[in-house]
Amino acid sequence: MQVHLVILVICLLLYTTIFYAQSEGSSNEIDTKESYQFNFVAAGDFGCSDEAIRTLNGMIKKNPELVLALGDLSYERTPNCWLNIISPLDNNGKVKISFGDHDMSNQLFKYDTYLKHFNLTKPYYAFNYKNVHFLAMATAKNSLIPYDRTSQQYQFVKNDLKLARDNKSIDWIIVYSFKPLYSSNTTHPGGEELRNSYHPLFEKYGVDIVLQAHNHNYQRTYPITFNETTPSSPIILDKDKQNLYNNPKGPIFVTVGTAGAPLYNFTSQSPFIISQFAKNGFLNVDIEKFQNKSNLTGAFYNNNLERQDYFTIRK
Repeated sequence: MQVHLVILVICLLLYTTIFYAQSEGSSNEIDTKESYQFNFVAAGDFGCSDEAIRTLNGMIKKNPELVLALGDLSYERTPNCWLNIISPLDNNGKVKISFGDHDMSNQLFKYDTYLKHFNLTKPYYAFNYKNVHFLAMATAKNSLIPYDRTSQQYQFVKNDLKLARDNKSIDWIIVYSFKPLYSSNTTHPGGEELRNSYHPLFEKYGVDIVLQAHNHNYQRTYPITFNETTPSSPIILDKDKQNLYNNPKGPIFVTVGTAGAPLYNFTSQSPFIISQFAKNGFLNVDIEKFQNKSNLTGAFYNNNLERQDYFTIRK
């Protein structure tokens, strides 16, 4: 009887060991070779002008699966005009927003309206689409929604990016917000606190592109790494003349404050900025993967749907 009991216990132990070994193995076996393709569009600083309507019409023609609105959506007392303009694309959770200065005015009425309309519980959040991780930051007003290193948002961003980097199914990490971390000389300079706090995080956890607005123009950096000695002068990693970057080790920062608000001119061009101009329009990003190779191509289209700039990242 005791012999049979011992045999039974041994069998149970062997079964349990095999079961958990198989379970752990299956949980880590993520199909990273799955092929897919999709596109999304992005722009900020809309307003409700005729140019904003033209920008939205151009976006519609690209038939995007996602729309990233980079802040300062409506400059009026209510958000209604912008919500009406965006309505042809605003279905099935397709529109994802970040908050700008003007989205938090009028005693936060617009801010609360946006939260409710887009089913948000807080202004910074993250989500996955296909094999791409998107992180929305709230960078408009540090006094209202803190983003310094002691803030809850900083911890959220740090933890979220770490999880995204460690997730073997994620091919790309894209951050979008309102205030720029880097800029040529124009109306708004790059945010010193944002740059010094977040660029090192973006590098550490493999962020590929950072989309920003606030300046009513278009700017694109080379892939750049944080310069600890002189933070305002990032180190350029790749100056490819064909705008083709293979596995860059730092993010590309793209300012797309071009959706419809009056444009800002430049007084100079920073050496780490490869492309800049003041035109209304939007950024279209195509992402495709075939087996273990993946491409991300960004192209800026003005409101005549003429391509003004493009770049490709390959992995």
